[in-house]
Parts: sequence; C-alpha cells; structure tokens
Amino acid sequence: MKKIFLTLFITLCAQIAIAGDSYYFQRAEEAYQKKDLDLCLHYCKEGVAKDPKDGKCWAVIAEIYSKREYARYGEAMQAAEKALATLPKKDKVWVSFVHGIRGDVFYKVDNMQASKEAYMLSLSMQPESTTFLYDLADVCYQLGEYDEAITYFKRYIALSPSSVFIYGEMAYVYYKAGNKEEAQRCSDLANALASGRNCMAHRVLSRLAMDKADYIEACREAARAMFCGSTWYEEGDTLNSVCPELLMAAIRTEVAKAQKAAETNATAAYCTFTMQRYWEALYYLHRKMEQSDAPQSVYPELASVYERVEAYEEAEKYYTLALKTDSAEHIWRGLAQIARYKGEFLKANEYLRKALQESPTEGKIYYLIARNLREAGLKNEALQTMDTARVLIEEEDWQISILSFRAEVYRELGEEEKAQEAIAEAQKLRKPDDKRSEFYRIDALLGDTAALARHAQEIAEDKKGQREGNWGTLAQAYATLKDKAHTIELIRRDQEADNYTVRATQILSRYQFLKDDPEYQALTAQYEAKRQDRLAELQAQLGAQETILNKVTELPFTPQGGVNRVQCTINGLPLYFVFDTGAADVSISSVEANFMLKNGYLTDADFMGKQNFVTATGEIHEGTIINLREVRVGDVVLRDIKASVIKNQSAPLLLGQSCFRRFGTVEVDNEAQVIRLIAK
Repeated sequence: MKKIFLTLFITLCAQIAIAGDSYYFQRAEEAYQKKDLDLCLHYCKEGVAKDPKDGKCWAVIAEIYSKREYARYGEAMQAAEKALATLPKKDKVWVSFVHGIRGDVFYKVDNMQASKEAYMLSLSMQPESTTFLYDLADVCYQLGEYDEAITYFKRYIALSPSSVFIYGEMAYVYYKAGNKEEAQRCSDLANALASGRNCMAHRVLSRLAMDKADYIEACREAARAMFCGSTWYEEGDTLNSVCPELLMAAIRTEVAKAQKAAETNATAAYCTFTMQRYWEALYYLHRKMEQSDAPQSVYPELASVYERVEAYEEAEKYYTLALKTDSAEHIWRGLAQIARYKGEFLKANEYLRKALQESPTEGKIYYLIARNLREAGLKNEALQTMDTARVLIEEEDWQISILSFRAEVYRELGEEEKAQEAIAEAQKLRKPDDKRSEFYRIDALLGDTAALARHAQEIAEDKKGQREGNWGTLAQAYATLKDKAHTIELIRRDQEADNYTVRATQILSRYQFLKDDPEYQALTAQYEAKRQDRLAELQAQLGAQETILNKVTELPFTPQGGVNRVQCTINGLPLYFVFDTGAADVSISSVEANFMLKNGYLTDADFMGKQNFVTATGEIHEGTIINLREVRVGDVVLRDIKASVIKNQSAPLLLGQSCFRRFGTVEVDNEAQVIRLIAK
C-alpha cells in the first residue's frame, strides 16, 4: 500500500479568505499555483526574513521541504515548529495543516508512531478531513494496526462514498488482516464502481488467486493491476519467479485488449523491462514511438533500456536525439554514464555539469563528479567536490558512502590520519548488527576480513534477494584490499547473476591490480563474448518484430473453391487460412482452438472473453476472443493478434484485418499467386 495524498497549502487558500495575508505569502501562493516551487520558496523565505512571525510562510516552507523533490526533512521539521509557534492557536485549519506536514515527514523517515500522533492531532482539529483520515489509515496499516486502519477507512467512506479508490485500499488492509472474504467483497465492489479499473483491487484479487494456487487467474489480475497503474508490484515479482510465461501471456492479453495503443505499449515496456525481458521492452517502446504523437518523448526510455543491455552506441544515439527537444537532468546523467562506461571520465563530468545547470542543488550529481575526478587522477579536486555532496545530501546511507570514498582517497594520498578520521565518523553511523552494504568498504578499510566473510555468507543465504548488498559490492571491498582470489571469485559470481560488474572492473582504478592476471583476463574475455552474443540475439529478436517496418513481404497463396488459401504459423502451429480482407479479425473454428489448447499452443491466459461478430456472408455469430501471441505471416512475425473462435466446427479459418492493419498496403498478384504486404 502506498501513501497517495500530499497535503497542499493551495487547498487551504481555496477554503479561507486571504485578506490580511502578507504580500510575500500571496506571491508565494501564486507561484505555487503555477507549480513553480522554487519561486514559491523564495517568496516565503523573503516573508519570514521580513517578519519572523509570518506563520503561513513558515508552514509553506515546511510543506515544500517535505516534498520528495526536496527531501530536506530536517529543515521541513524546523519550519513546521516555527509555524506552530507563530500561527494563532484558534486557526485550526492552518495548525492542523502543519501537524499534517509533521506527520508526512515522520512517515518519510519511517517513524510511524510519531507520524500517527501528528496526524491524530490534525484530525482532532478537522474531524471531517478525508485527507487526514486516509493518512491515519495508511499509518495504522504501516504499524500493523489493521482494525484501526479499517475504522478510519469506513469513516472516510461515510464522508465521501463516491471516492472509488478507497474500496481497493480497504480490500488490501482486509487481506493483510487475514479477512479474505471481506477482501474479496471490497475488491469486487471497487472494480464494479470503477468499471474494472481499480489497481489495488486487482492486486488483492491476484493475491487471493495465488493463495489458491490459481496462477492463471493470479497472472490475469496482476497484469490488470499493472495496466491500471503502470507500476510493477510485489505480485508481479512473485509470479515472474513462479510462472513467468503465464505472466507474459497475461501482459500480452492486456496489450491486445487496450484501446490507447501508445499508453498501453508504455506499460508493457515497463513490465517487460522489470521482468528483464529487454528485447520485448525495446519492441514495445518502438511500438510506442510509432504510435505516439510525440515520438521524441520515447528516446530517453529507449536509451535507458539499450544502456541496460550494454548496447552503448544505441543508448548514446537516443540520449543525443532526446537532447534536441529536452535538456532534462536525467538525459545528461545518462550520457555521463555512457561516457564513464567508456572510461572517458572528464567527458562524463562535462555532461554532469550540464545536469547541474538543471538541478544545481542535487548533491548526488556532485557525488558522481567526484568519483570521475578520482578515476581521472584528480584526487584533491575529487575530495573538494565530495565535500559539496556531503553538505547537500542528507540520507545516512549516502553519507556512509561519502565517508568511505574520502577514507579511500586519503589513504591513496598517504594521509592515513585523515583516512582514519573518515572511517571513525562512518562507524558512528553504524547500528548494532548493521548489514548495510555501505559498510562493506568500511570493513575492508579496517582490514576486517572476518566481517567480509560474514557478508559473503549472508549474501549466499539470501534466497529472496532482500539484502541490499550483492557480489559486486563485496568485490569492490575485496578489491580495496587487493585480495586477488576473492575479488575474481566475486566478479565471476556477479557476472553469473548478470549484474555487469566486469564492465566496472575494466575502467575503475581499484581493479587495475588484476589487469595482468590470466584468470581475470579469461573472465573478461568470457564476459565480452557473452555480451556480443546477447546483443546479436537481441537484434535478431527485435529485427523479427521490426521486419514489418522496413520491407515488402510476399505471401504465396493457393486458389481453392473461389478463395485464396495461405499458410501461417500460429504460436508455432502451421495452419491454412482463407485470405479475407473483409473480415475484421482472424478467426478459427472451435476444433482448431481445442486442439491448440490441449497441445499447449494456447493457454488459458490467452482467452479474453466473448463478443458477437458478422461473417463475410452476413451471418451473426457469438465467438470467444483470444490473443494469438505469435502469428508468422511469411517471414514476418506479428505479436498479440486479436482472434475469434467460432463455435461452428466446419467454419473456415479466416485471416482478417486484425492482422493486415499492421501493414500499410496489401496487394494481391493473381498472376504470380502472391499477396504483397507492404510496410507503412
């Protein structure tokens, strides 16, 4: 379950008069309405500089700093305290709003009990606020107080019965509480009210089906959830490990059913990327690009997938194309990463400084620049830049990484005293039995090989992938110790897990002690061969899908009884079809459908429902709609073709428009007895 509400001060301004508010607050409100948060923050800071008792300006500062765009939680809490100290106690609307900000900050730093107390203060002042009721229900859920969460949800529904999404949220809490009957009832109600488009309800139904080991239904519901919300959920992870092909079939079915093609292909690309089916993700992204009104918007996504499969030239091409219409930070960072992969560290920093122009206070960009400076041999400059990152980044895990970086660089410079100071400072952040991967290199810097061995054992025993660390991060630690045997073994294990640590070893200085080792050289050669094979396979698979875009395909036909018959292969099964451009869909008889189902050419997940249709003779029939995962027409492979199953056992197999509309032009050459399928 996710926190989905963010309290906005603009809502308050719509509820109360602003007469008497300061000039700066009024300008801040205008900036907020225009979604210019930086300008809004500027006016609020000016306001409190002129009048430190301007409680509303303090409240807005707190609200902006609590946002994920800023994530400056300490400053958000300080501003909230200033707001509470200066706002009139009788102004319950604003005071409750500020307590809500405190609740939001406590929630984000994972202090759920304090978050609950803050939200309860807000609700006590505005007992009919659906926002605070939802927030409290969510916090109670996080605390495992399911009955109390359900009570707040019911109060929410009493105040706003038309808020359809809340029924799905309540279904999820019922499920977590073990009340599966109510979970089913609320899910069904949510989908009924939302015309089958309630994401959380489908998630609950997927879990209920998994509990019954009904994996076909579980995959259907998980796919429906994804296509409602474009998000990969825990259910998808579970089903991808248990029955990935069934889940993929369900995803393809949702693609075939959907009306908004570009949006649907975006979701399919996201799902397949998460399943690590990269060529299919690229296929769907290319389809999205063809169908989108703004194809350039797809370039960054294509670039990131090509980067993931180590097709760096393609990744660089699409990032560069993206820059023609967008100079967003993530595009510059993508180009920087490609340059880093090539060992071009100073060029990478040129790109990162472009990213800084878009986000000048993003500390993580300074962190990346410092890493590249170190690799370029500019170690003092690297330390200075990392100090800037340290000031700007608040998250503790990042602080540990920064301190381990400083310790390593100081040790390389021969300044052991400063290295030890950095190590000691990092150790102060360590909690009892702390297993965070950020401490792997700290343990290496301490020379604690026993601790590193424990980390290796914990990773080996982590069957569910719940640990943050992996073989690659541990390889870095052993490389810090120049421990050749352990480092090579861990690189090998990480390569087997497809985590691409070998690429890092080829460019980073900490691994240079390995470069002349025969075992390491054999490992890198094996990696490069595997990479090239994977890229060739990727291009072959993608090319099979894209043949339709770049060539004319000739499909031989046989005249018989006044019709033209052609051979196609459906999900691997060769069948003869009547070529019929007047038919809306591909259609097959129930005889072929039953044969295909019994012999594994169709699965239950391929069946999509029923509909009436008109045949070429004008007769009306009811048919079952199925998704044909693969239709091979000549040398073209089409994916996800909608087809009808006709109850009439003697009905001919028809090849209709659901297949041919994928092409631009269809020509029939009766003399040569071929059908020419010409790309759009």
